[in-house]
Amino acid sequence: MDNTTHHRAARRPGSLLPRRAALTLFALLGAAVALLSARYFTGDPETFLEDQRATYLAHLTPLLLHIGGGTAALLLGPLQFAARLRARRPAVHRFVGRAYLLSVAVTGVGGLVLAPHGLFPPIAPIGFGVLGVLLLGSSAAALQTARQRRFDRHRVWAVRSYALILAAVTLRVWLPLFDALGAPFDQAYAAAGWTCWLINLAVAEAFLQRRPAPVRAA
Repeated sequence: MDNTTHHRAARRPGSLLPRRAALTLFALLGAAVALLSARYFTGDPETFLEDQRATYLAHLTPLLLHIGGGTAALLLGPLQFAARLRARRPAVHRFVGRAYLLSVAVTGVGGLVLAPHGLFPPIAPIGFGVLGVLLLGSSAAALQTARQRRFDRHRVWAVRSYALILAAVTLRVWLPLFDALGAPFDQAYAAAGWTCWLINLAVAEAFLQRRPAPVRAA
């Protein structure tokens, strides 16, 4: 049995259903956050939280780069995990991948510029700064392994990169949750600066550990 047959046998339709459902959910949540983030491009100061307003208005260019790149990455990311698109339209997969990586670079650099000026230092700014470094690093690793045609490793780093992009979604889940639990906003925001991406990475690593190792022909 050759590699192709092994892969087809291992990837039964039933085993793909939960993965497709999860990808669809992530795509919908990402699109929702992307649409919500678009309001910042109006330039209306009222769109910013009162505590953030002065900082954001003083650093409007990196803010808009961060939001614009993150919005594009949230929308493009799910397309990179569509197996049918990769198989049938590899040129489209590569084009979207380059656009995704460019979006990640823009949002990561913008985020790193903003991070030192963030709310409730030092905990939240350090958390968001680490997020920016890990996002850029994992995305660079995804690009490098693709260029080396090490596609198994490329997929691993792509999953990690997308998990970190989804921190934009997780942040908007955790802040209301902390608020519902009665945590003060400063403590909730400081904690969310870390939980919004640490939990995503933990889930991504668990997913990667459960993926069957590729079976090679003897």
